[in-house]
Amino acid sequence: MRKVFILILLLLPLWLEAQEKALYRITYDCDALRDNKVRKTYRWYLDIGEATAAFYNPANRQYLTESEELKHSSKDVMAGIAGLQQLWAKYPNRNSLQVLTGKPKPERYTYMNSIGADELKYEEPLPQLDWTLADSVKTICGYTCHQAKAGLYGRMWTVWYCPELPLPYGPYVLGSLPGLILEAVDADGIFHFTAVGIGQAPENTQVELGPSLKAPVKCTRKKYLALRKARAEQTYSDLAKDALAGSSGKIVKITDASGNEITNQKQPRKNYLDLE
Repeated sequence: MRKVFILILLLLPLWLEAQEKALYRITYDCDALRDNKVRKTYRWYLDIGEATAAFYNPANRQYLTESEELKHSSKDVMAGIAGLQQLWAKYPNRNSLQVLTGKPKPERYTYMNSIGADELKYEEPLPQLDWTLADSVKTICGYTCHQAKAGLYGRMWTVWYCPELPLPYGPYVLGSLPGLILEAVDADGIFHFTAVGIGQAPENTQVELGPSLKAPVKCTRKKYLALRKARAEQTYSDLAKDALAGSSGKIVKITDASGNEITNQKQPRKNYLDLE
């Protein structure tokens, strides 16, 4: 009996890291004002297992898979560049954000996103959301949903959750309500998630973080936000210099699609789900 107990202790870390089979897939469309100029609609999946859930942009996963295939199949540099341009056009509304809830431990989440060419990852306790429940109801995907409001990382969210679907999840890290969140909009109207599909996950789908072009670098949430802010303050010239670091290439002038020089201009301000 003692030997069996020791074996269980040895295998426990492997079991905790094991991937979980997805039982359900919720599909959201998010109407988002990404750079204060143009609104775009992004497709998101929320794959849910018995104890974990993964929130991600399927277009980005497919883009990364196909770009990796392209890298191994391209015979020369020009063909590779042309292939990438085709992929950019094929997947215009991709987003590298991924959130794995319930891993590496219950009540925690793992966040992965890119800043420039770098992939970063951090782990945090799930936020304790102070929900205010309201009497308002609406029907989404044929389900009666109830309204609730709470603040999360600097944004105030209004959501509609469904008690008929007793799953404590939603888009991003919104959750901990007595029902699945089927719609969520922030107070500024920058992000508006709406469920457009509810069903079983495809067979053999795992609840996991997807592929990345580079091995993700672990950091803290504080460090991630600092790096994101520093990146946002760079000019196009700064970005080009970073991209050419270690090569012999030089940047003389950078122009936009209309031919106007933007070399020393800063990038358009981007909006993020979290502000703080």
